[in-house]
Amino acid sequence: MDQTEKKEVQMKGVTTKTFDKEITSYRASVVRFWAPWCMPCKQLAGVISRVLPDLESRYRGQINFLQVNVDEEGELAQKFGIMTLPTVIGFSGANPIERFTGRTEDEFVKWVHRVAQRAGIAD
Repeated sequence: MDQTEKKEVQMKGVTTKTFDKEITSYRASVVRFWAPWCMPCKQLAGVISRVLPDLESRYRGQINFLQVNVDEEGELAQKFGIMTLPTVIGFSGANPIERFTGRTEDEFVKWVHRVAQRAGIAD
């Protein structure tokens, strides 16, 4: 898929009420915890948005890409021990399995592939 064919894809926002249903509806999930005032969050959002169309296409129906605004959903931030922003957690079902610590598009793509493998999604 070239740049002109890529459609706008965004991570789906979830709340405390919708989180459990969303997280268990796929074999794996990638959840970005962020806040509107957080500049590093905006930088990481740019990194993710550039690779998300390809990841969505590759893992359609297998990985759910979600985001949580910690200013609005403090209960979720507390539940998962979010101490710094941005934080991205990979889940296998409802179980957190790995946190993303990179900064680049390539690092994020490799990390998503690792989460997929750990969740039993064949590559």
